[in-house]
Amino acid sequence: MGFLTRFIASGIDDGVERQRALEKHLEKTSAKCATLKDNWDQPTKSDRYWLREKSQLAYADANQTGDDVPGRRPVW
Repeated sequence: MGFLTRFIASGIDDGVERQRALEKHLEKTSAKCATLKDNWDQPTKSDRYWLREKSQLAYADANQTGDDVPGRRPVW
């Protein structure tokens, strides 16, 4: 019976260690959230990003319709 009890006890986590791991995870998550909140209002694109030719071409390609674009149906 002692073997079975030791085997089951070896699979049970220590409550103190589990609590320490949880607090460490929460601190790390809270730090990431604080960083995200600080950077939330910062722009993701540089100034005048959409005026560049490459960006304009990507926008024009995405809005093409008709027979010349594969996978798109013509406008009714």
